[in-house]
Amino acid sequence: MKILFLSLRCPYPPHRGDRIRSYNFIKQLSKQHAVTLVYFAESESDIESAKHLEPFCERVEWVRFRRSFAFMNTGIHCLSRRPLQLHYWYAPGMQRKINQLLEQMDFELIHAQLFRMGQYVTGVQGPIKVLDLCDSLALNLRRRAELESHPWLAKIKLDCTPKRFLVTLEEKRVRRYEVDIMKAFDCGTVVARFDRDYLLKQDPGLNLSIVPMGVDLEYFQPKPTAQSVPLLLFTGTMNYFPNTDAAIYFSHEIFPRIRESHPSAQFYIVGNHPSDQVKQLETQEGVVVTGYVPDVRPYFEKASVFVAPLRAGSGIQTKNLEAMAMGVPVVTTSVGAMGLEADNGKELLVADTPADFAKQVVHLLNDERSRGTLAQTARTCVETNYSWEAIGERLKHVYAQAGHISKFETNPQSVP
Repeated sequence: MKILFLSLRCPYPPHRGDRIRSYNFIKQLSKQHAVTLVYFAESESDIESAKHLEPFCERVEWVRFRRSFAFMNTGIHCLSRRPLQLHYWYAPGMQRKINQLLEQMDFELIHAQLFRMGQYVTGVQGPIKVLDLCDSLALNLRRRAELESHPWLAKIKLDCTPKRFLVTLEEKRVRRYEVDIMKAFDCGTVVARFDRDYLLKQDPGLNLSIVPMGVDLEYFQPKPTAQSVPLLLFTGTMNYFPNTDAAIYFSHEIFPRIRESHPSAQFYIVGNHPSDQVKQLETQEGVVVTGYVPDVRPYFEKASVFVAPLRAGSGIQTKNLEAMAMGVPVVTTSVGAMGLEADNGKELLVADTPADFAKQVVHLLNDERSRGTLAQTARTCVETNYSWEAIGERLKHVYAQAGHISKFETNPQSVP
């Protein structure tokens, strides 16, 4: 089958959630299908990265992302009823590129990643169309707006009033648009049940399937390294609000409690694009902010406990899957654990207050046997549920189902 795959960003290197998902979807689909990939190139490295994707693709195309145009277009349409992100990610050049490919090649299926790319093919007729929302952005924005109104933020001197207004406004626009755009596709996919349930509450008639995030089990393998001091690890893109909030929250509210029992403990924040607020955390004793690292595995190997104190966000947290695959015990929040097919107390630990979170971490630091048991069961969990091979099969099943629905809607007489 010929597939047109629309990825918002260059899928290589697969160093963040959306890139990881696109890269591994393409890799799995290429085993049986001919994939044409189109993406926005935000930098020269994104253009150079095309060569790493060519082994999996029949054709790789990119369109230069013009940030100045994106800001201008967003400003022009600031009073639109449509989400601002649509205008930010709309480019006439991308529309022309996609139209040309549709005219030149006889695609049987279009896979659009996120509604920012889905907007380019809403009016296309003929091919089966699948929209991978990944998670509900409206749900993500709602949690962010609620969190930014919390008085806790005053402690770290962040004035979030203007941002909170914009986030609330965007949430209302996105909530409506997520539902409307799904009706232009044969099927949609999300990573977790709670995202699907949230969207179905908006419109029970939506055709949504769950295709979770996965983890590369060959790349992420347990290789623990003994450390003289306890090392707590958090990873992620550090200019993304849920990650920024989690790092600051842990440093200010949880880490000092842990250091009461383990004064030598260190907290490593590993990930690219750390915000100014995150960089300032290094002034706190025991906190290390690395910024971009070419390979995150050495940090997992040294970690005693992986901490993910997320209070915002949606979907499945890839960082937790990677830690579990590396055999590092995970302590997270209810938000961080949502969507994971993992049992609290068996494959990870969940805590939602600073005191409880610190207590769970200290328990693991004090009990080597508990750490080992949790790490082992976590690895088994991801092997069973989150290999990219298994998830690739789930995606192909969604395609088959969407094709059946598309044929039924086009020619209902042909289906008994």
